[in-house]
Amino acid sequence: MNATSLDTFALLAPEIVLVLAALVAYLGGAFVGLRFGWLVAAAGIVTAMIVTRGQSPNPTFSAGVTIDAFSMFVRWTVLSLGLLLCFVQAGDLFVSAVSRGPGLHRGSTCEEAGTFLLLLTGLSLVGVAGDLVLLFAGLELVSIPTYILLALKRTDARGQEASLKYFFLSLVASAVFLYALVCLYGMGGSTDLQAIAARIRSEATGRTVQTLLPLAAGLAIVGAAFRLAAVPMHFYAPDVYEGTSPGNAALLSTLPKLAGIVILARLVALLSPAASPDLLWRIMVMLAAVTMTVGNVMALGQRNLRRLLACSSIAHAGYLLVGVAVAASGSETATVAGGFSATLFYLATYAVATIGLFGGIAYLGHRWPEWTSGGGPRPPREEITTVEDLDGLSATNPVAAFAIAVFLLSLAGIPPLPGFWGKLSLAFAALGVDWSAAITADSRRAWFVGLAVVLVLNAAIASAYYLRVIAAMYFKSTKRGVQADGGLAAGIAMLACLVVVGAVSIQPRGLFVAASRAGDSLVPAAAPAAGIISTPSDSLVSQGP
Repeated sequence: MNATSLDTFALLAPEIVLVLAALVAYLGGAFVGLRFGWLVAAAGIVTAMIVTRGQSPNPTFSAGVTIDAFSMFVRWTVLSLGLLLCFVQAGDLFVSAVSRGPGLHRGSTCEEAGTFLLLLTGLSLVGVAGDLVLLFAGLELVSIPTYILLALKRTDARGQEASLKYFFLSLVASAVFLYALVCLYGMGGSTDLQAIAARIRSEATGRTVQTLLPLAAGLAIVGAAFRLAAVPMHFYAPDVYEGTSPGNAALLSTLPKLAGIVILARLVALLSPAASPDLLWRIMVMLAAVTMTVGNVMALGQRNLRRLLACSSIAHAGYLLVGVAVAASGSETATVAGGFSATLFYLATYAVATIGLFGGIAYLGHRWPEWTSGGGPRPPREEITTVEDLDGLSATNPVAAFAIAVFLLSLAGIPPLPGFWGKLSLAFAALGVDWSAAITADSRRAWFVGLAVVLVLNAAIASAYYLRVIAAMYFKSTKRGVQADGGLAAGIAMLACLVVVGAVSIQPRGLFVAASRAGDSLVPAAAPAAGIISTPSDSLVSQGP
C-alpha cells in the first residue's frame, strides 16, 4: 500500500505532540511568565503516551518511518524514562544559568523542560527511523539538546568543563557516524535501510561491499560507542558525570545508551547476513568484554559517588553489548532474535534502577555543614559527592536508604531483582550460540562461552563497589548527615522507580514478552518466540517466573 504524507504525519503523532509541548513550554516561559515547565513536559509526555497507545501495532512503513514491535518498544521506553527523568530534573536544586536571581531555584525553568522534550523527540525518531537521513537527524536532535541541558544546569567551572567535554567529543562521534552512513549509502545506492540491506545481501561478494562494509561497520561502532560510553569512547564519562547535576547524570546514563543500542541493532540487522560476518561479531565480543572489565576495574578505586556511577555506567554498556554480539553472530534466527531481546530487556531494567538511584541522590541534596551559631558566617552548602557522605543514611533517611540499596542490588544482579533476570538472559543468550557444537579453539561457541564467563566474573567484581555503598549507609555511623532538600519531585521519581523495580522482580514476564517481540521484529525470518532465549536443547525457555 502506498502511504500518503498524511499517513506519515499520523505515524509521527507522538513526536508531534512532544514538539508542541516543547513550544508551549518555551512560549509560556517567555511571554506568559510560566514557571512550571516540567509540569508541562510531564503533561506532554503523558499525552504522547495516550496517542501512542491509540496507534495500530501492525508493521507499517511510510516515507522513512518504520513502525514495528521494535520501534514501539523504543517509543514506550523513551516516554516512560522521560516521564521519570522529568521528576528527577524538576526536583533538582542546583544553580541554573537562566534562573532568576542568585542562588538555588525550585522547579527549574521552561527553557530546560522544552529542550528536554526536544531531546525525547529526537530519541523517539531514532527508534522509528527507517532511513539514513531521519536516523542522523534524530541523533542530532538528541545531541544538541543534551549540550544545552548540560550548559544550563550548572554554571560553575566544573559544570562548564563537563558540558564542553561532552560537546567536543560528541561532535567527533557524530562526524565519525556520518562517515559510516556515507559508506552505507555508497554500498546501497539509497538512504532507505531496507533497500541498502537488500543491495548488500545481493552483492555480498562484490568489490564495493567487500571494501566498504568493514569500514562502515567500524565507523558506526565508534559512533555508537560514544553514546554508550563504551571503550574506547568511555574516557569522558567520569569527568562529565562529576561536573554535572544528578538529574543530568541520570539522563546521560540512560537516554544516550538507548540511542546507541538502537544504532547497533539497526546496524547488525542490516549487515550481519552480508560479507565478513565473523568480523562483526568478533569485534562486538571483544568490545563487550573489554568495556565491562574496564568499567568495573575503574569503579573499584573510586571514592567520588558520581564518578563511581559513571564507571558503573561504562561496565553496563559492556553488558548491553553482549546481546548485540550474540545477534551479530548470525548463528540461528532464534538466537539472533534472543540476543536483541536480552539487550532490550536489560536496557529497560538498568535504566529504571539508574534513574531511581540518581533520583535518590538528587532528593538527598546536600550535606549538613559543620557550623555553629557562634562560629562565624554560615558556610555554603555542599552537595553529596563521596560515598562517605552517605554514612549512616539508614538512620536518618531510612526510606531513601532502602530505595538506593534496592537499586544498587539490582544493578549488581542480585536475585530476584530485575538486574538478575537481565544478566541471566544475557548469559544464556551467549551460551545459546552454536549450542550443540563442540567447543574448539577459536570456534564461535568458544568465544561466546568465554564471553558468558567474563560477564559472570564482572558481575561479581561489580558487587564489591555496590556493596561498599550499601555498607556505608547501613553499617557506619553518620558524621554530618544529609538535608534531604532536593525537592519532592525527585523523591517521587525515586519511589516510582522503586515500585517498578519491585513489580518487575515479582513478575518480569510482561517485560520479557515485550522485549522478545521487539527482538523478533528485527529479524525478518524470526518465528514468534515464547521468550527471551531459545536454545536448540530448550535449556531455557523464558516463559517468565
